[in-house]
Amino acid sequence: MVAVAEEATGPVFAAVRPESVALYLARPEGSPRNVWAARLAGATPHGATVRCELDGEVPLVADVTATAFAELGLVPGAQVWATVKASEIAVYAR
Repeated sequence: MVAVAEEATGPVFAAVRPESVALYLARPEGSPRNVWAARLAGATPHGATVRCELDGEVPLVADVTATAFAELGLVPGAQVWATVKASEIAVYAR
């Protein structure tokens, strides 16, 4: 299930920009309505960021700063929590 800001009916595609995905080591509290457990499947340095490929109930791609990646101690296979605010999800009719 994905929470979005605007009502959607029928089959839709949901799109999330990689920079809209935040990663945490423990389940976060707060305002994001979309919180999923995920596994870091792969990580690729991309300029000042690291592109993280996430496997889970909702497969995602997250761009985090290289500093955040290092501070979180992320390595492929790591268990993380991914969050996306409902307002950051674009919905398109199928």
